[in-house]
Amino acid sequence: MQLLLPSALTTLLDQPPDTIAPEAMLTDGWLTPVTGQITSLLDQSDPYLLAAGSHTVPGHTMLLLAAPTGAHPAIYLCLPNGTPASTSRIAAHTSITLPLTGTLDLAVYRDLGDVGNLQPQYLRTLVPGRIVVVHNGAIVDVSGSSDSAQLVLTHHPLAASNGRPLAPAEYQVAAKEARARLACPNLPSQPANCARPTGSVMGAWLGDVPDLRTVDLATFHAQADALSRLADDRRLLTYLASTAIYDPERFAASRTTLLLDRIVLCTAEERGFEIRLNTNPRPGNQRLPHDHAYPFTARVITGGYLNVVHRRTGSRSDGPFTSSDITPAVTTTELPGSSYTLAPTLVHQALMLPGTTTLMLRGPYASTAYAATDLIPPVSTWPAPMDGVLPVHSRPMADDEHLALQRRLAAAGVIDG
Repeated sequence: MQLLLPSALTTLLDQPPDTIAPEAMLTDGWLTPVTGQITSLLDQSDPYLLAAGSHTVPGHTMLLLAAPTGAHPAIYLCLPNGTPASTSRIAAHTSITLPLTGTLDLAVYRDLGDVGNLQPQYLRTLVPGRIVVVHNGAIVDVSGSSDSAQLVLTHHPLAASNGRPLAPAEYQVAAKEARARLACPNLPSQPANCARPTGSVMGAWLGDVPDLRTVDLATFHAQADALSRLADDRRLLTYLASTAIYDPERFAASRTTLLLDRIVLCTAEERGFEIRLNTNPRPGNQRLPHDHAYPFTARVITGGYLNVVHRRTGSRSDGPFTSSDITPAVTTTELPGSSYTLAPTLVHQALMLPGTTTLMLRGPYASTAYAATDLIPPVSTWPAPMDGVLPVHSRPMADDEHLALQRRLAAAGVIDG
């Protein structure tokens, strides 16, 4: 069966993600028709043919729905089975996972030392309609909620090194459970605790953000709720974006860069964070692989992007690098409402749609930021200087640029006009 997925999706099993046009991937319109197709495959499945290629392991059961044929990948359905989950794994092959129901938690590690120390470097919760590609060699931990089901595509049969194949009768039972989950999908557009705040008083809920100067990444990631609440509070978001120009501290930190423009909405250095509105991306320059000098959580408001998270493979675990020193670990689709958290130890590329706007919770500075030195965009694409002759990669925002951004954000429906 030819699944009704984005046309470029399965090419990610064989091609580098930065060769894909984000426009071909950034949609969730596939969810309903593909869910119907998977239900049909379950109805037509022959347990006596498919059970041997299916397996159960601690944490989940994997049902084979279609074996790979030619250029078409194998199709599996992953069902959390209520048993204690297995530990993190090193991906033996590239695979694509598409949540159909429930939620899917994803953690990425640099190495086995991070695993042993329980220190993930990237955290993401995916809801139905989002996509994650786990690339060969990545060290990941993936766990679904008890009501979830995930479609998994791969060119290579999935083996069960710590499990066992299913018997035909077990396949039938699991297929029945899968049909039940797909018939009553849980399709959250955002976490249940992200309700619109009743008042737009600065500090009424931003004051709930803890001191982030010494917390672990999981605690940092939990603050994504604050970004969701701010995105939903149009009145407060409009006030903060519009008044940055009148606040010397916030406006001095607002920048025009070779990647995008940022307006600083809130500074709380005594608690180790700053909240930014990132907008007006330069899509060509966004393909530059780079790290950050701080941990951050991002939340998409409008537009979207393919987020390619890289691990370093060179001799240095930090410091300057080139494109040959990194390799993709995971690629995710980031659509409005998506949130993720990235540590300064990993490199990423944000292949953005024009007009993308995001909120960022920036944590405390921990290191120096770097970008792939062999892929730096030409100077002709850098911001024109406010003073001087040569363009610069980053500079303070001018008054007229701030006003132009306000008009752009109002036209896009991000803030009130």
